[in-house]
Amino acid sequence: MQPLIHRLTRAGLFWACTFAVTIPGCYGEEVQAWHWWTNEISLNSKFTVIMHGQFRTKRPLGELIQARTGPILRYYIKPKTTVVGGYFYRGEQQPRAEGLGDSHRLFAGMEDYKFTPKKRGLPAGLLESRFLVERYFGGPEGSLTSFTRLRYRNRFSFREWKVSPLFGYEVFAFTNQYWGQRPHGGIRWIINEKMMLDTGYYWDGRAPRAGTQRHLFFTNLLIRFKKVPDPDFPNRPAF
Repeated sequence: MQPLIHRLTRAGLFWACTFAVTIPGCYGEEVQAWHWWTNEISLNSKFTVIMHGQFRTKRPLGELIQARTGPILRYYIKPKTTVVGGYFYRGEQQPRAEGLGDSHRLFAGMEDYKFTPKKRGLPAGLLESRFLVERYFGGPEGSLTSFTRLRYRNRFSFREWKVSPLFGYEVFAFTNQYWGQRPHGGIRWIINEKMMLDTGYYWDGRAPRAGTQRHLFFTNLLIRFKKVPDPDFPNRPAF
């Protein structure tokens, strides 16, 4: 049973990567490609600094519609519970002008992750939870410029497998109303003791005030810089 699951998961990794790179070019504006990279540097047993970046395109290597980057600080208040805070600078396509408009995001929140035991022939799992409060300011003309957003995400994978299915759900809200949701699924590949790749699909279901609904194909590459390989890897959350 397990060899079959592993073969199917590896096949899923191949097709997820292929779709994330090629499929968005076959459709219109409702389908986008989102690509993240995350470099994580452990300062000590409590503090981690993360440099995070993302770019979004309408087509593979085509029109750039958004790019962002910035630092994140993660502090472990317990072995499996963290406080996070950070800042993103973002350039975003302007609705009625050429080029990208500047905007900024400050955020803070908590992360928690739990291990699930082996059960009914399935391997042990990893459940990641994250809650953030975000403050946006600036922004392209004709778009939302200054607002506060809340977001909560759960994500699950099998921590014992080098290549594992990945499932998640994230819900968003303004301070006074619903913003949207992003159920997602894909494949998590533990490349080695310091690198991990997530790839798959999001459905970006937004309320009218927050924009249009979209189909998102994504990749997320995480690289950890540590003098000694993390014995708990990949059992720590990827931002």
